[in-house]
Amino acid sequence: MWTVDEHLADVLASVSPLEPIELQLLDAQGCVLVEDVTVPVALPPFDNSSMDGYAVRVADVAGATEEFPAVLTVIGDVAAGADGLPEVGPGQAARIMTGAPLPPGA
Repeated sequence: MWTVDEHLADVLASVSPLEPIELQLLDAQGCVLVEDVTVPVALPPFDNSSMDGYAVRVADVAGATEEFPAVLTVIGDVAAGADGLPEVGPGQAARIMTGAPLPPGA
């Protein structure tokens, strides 16, 4: 009986990569890139939230469980495009919206 690794090696030995082709972006749905796409400047130029939630310090929540939850003070809201971000200190959290810059300390 073959192992999973042996089956995988057998399959990979019988296939080869396809030659790259050029497509217009709208025609490329469902295709896979042959190489990484890179850009000279990261956008946005700051770390940001990928979803609504709370910006916290890892040290404050690392040991939290349902039985022993972390209790934090919410110090404010951070919206996308916000200036003057609140600094998240020990025992604190900030409500954060999608796309908002991560506040210092979080």
